[in-house]
Amino acid sequence: MKRTLGILVALVALVALLCVPAAAETVEPASPVYTDPYMVTLNPSTEMNILWLTKEACEGYVEYGPTPALGNRAEATLYAIDGLRTSATAEGYDPIPENNPELEVYQLIADLKDLEPGSVVYYRVTTVLNGEEYPGNRYFFKTAPEQGGEFDFALLSDMQLKVKTKETVKFLGQQDKDFILFAGDLSNTPWKAGEWFDVEGCYQAPGEEDRSFFDCLQQSDENCHLMQYMPIFFCPGNHEADDQRVFTDKEMAVDDANWTWEVYMQLFRPLYPEQEYGVGGKRWYSVDYGDLHISSLSVARWQSWDGFEFPGWITKDDISPDSAQVQWLVDDLSGSDARYKWVVMHWHMLNRGEDGYYPVSTAIADPEDPTKAIYPDGDYCWDVLRPIYEEYGVDAVNFGHSHVYERYMIDGVNYIEAASIGNNYRGTADPYHPSGNLPVVEENNFRSIMLVHVGEDGMTAKGVQASVEDNGIGYIGRVFDTFTIAE
Repeated sequence: MKRTLGILVALVALVALLCVPAAAETVEPASPVYTDPYMVTLNPSTEMNILWLTKEACEGYVEYGPTPALGNRAEATLYAIDGLRTSATAEGYDPIPENNPELEVYQLIADLKDLEPGSVVYYRVTTVLNGEEYPGNRYFFKTAPEQGGEFDFALLSDMQLKVKTKETVKFLGQQDKDFILFAGDLSNTPWKAGEWFDVEGCYQAPGEEDRSFFDCLQQSDENCHLMQYMPIFFCPGNHEADDQRVFTDKEMAVDDANWTWEVYMQLFRPLYPEQEYGVGGKRWYSVDYGDLHISSLSVARWQSWDGFEFPGWITKDDISPDSAQVQWLVDDLSGSDARYKWVVMHWHMLNRGEDGYYPVSTAIADPEDPTKAIYPDGDYCWDVLRPIYEEYGVDAVNFGHSHVYERYMIDGVNYIEAASIGNNYRGTADPYHPSGNLPVVEENNFRSIMLVHVGEDGMTAKGVQASVEDNGIGYIGRVFDTFTIAE
């Protein structure tokens, strides 16, 4: 009897359980953000700007502190990012920017102030949309040390969604550095949103689906620390001009109204507080990081014509002797008493290749043949910038553009192109620079990065192999170039 009663109770319980309605499936709300946080600053010892991009007009804040418990809070300011567009069709972009739909993108910026120099700061961003909070992951960064403190940084440039860029940048992120100097050419065409971050339904070229700028520079797996963990100090390259048709459309290229740098300058807004997007705008700045003074310039060129076809190659941010940028540079370098001085710029000061034979200045029509271009003012990089670097004790200048590894030493200044990231534009038969200077080291058989250490004994650097190509030379992590930049 007891057994029968027990069976009946069990059956009743089972029936009751089966009659309970199934719980509704929980659907996580879609994230309102396009990117993880990233950092820039003009005062790296005591201040850090935390930025992130969102899909709608949101509110946000950053919690931060000296431990993972955080404890402090900074409210974020909202900005609209103008000029980004998504693809006209699933098959691609229309070559005319305005024929592609504008994409709504917003930027939140929180300014963390009064930080302690040489300290570790933990932080977490929270995005708020329609009263719903979307907290991000917890990250950390280091503020710049006071003078005399040690630090490490890396050089980078010319990513542009190139083959194996993601792998090379990930290797850099595993080297545990404090900041990056980025010598321009972040993407190919700035108005194309899909080159910056993933956008649902937006066209991405086959093979480039995971090579967008933020995809590469916000990797965080396998102990990779990049934009969420350290500031990057950028300079603009030729690919930062908004509408890249100025490369090919000669009628557009001659009209200054077609030249803007709006997308780039908005994305890294705190570096360019004036936000002057057009020709003549201020796209240069300087910062002090411990014992190092960094000057970031805007030096780039566009090849709408052959170099000796009038009107020649175009330079839009003037570096003539009396230009605003050069006068600023003289004041900036002469006014700094930093132990070390470093300049980051995009255009190669010197390197192998035929483009070195086209001087960096404004061309005029050849009186004997108006279809030809001549450069009566010579090369402003060589004749104007180089003497300034020597006079004011610049220790190193790093640049990009040619996607190669070349290092020069001229009159006490190190000139470094360490941009062998995703491809190589240098041929072994290319001519040397017209000055006759040869590289101290040239290594373009594999992708590589340069790492720099500043410590008690001076500033030292090394070139490190980041890939093994079909040539089978070396191995990833091999140091192939070691040198002292300054004692």
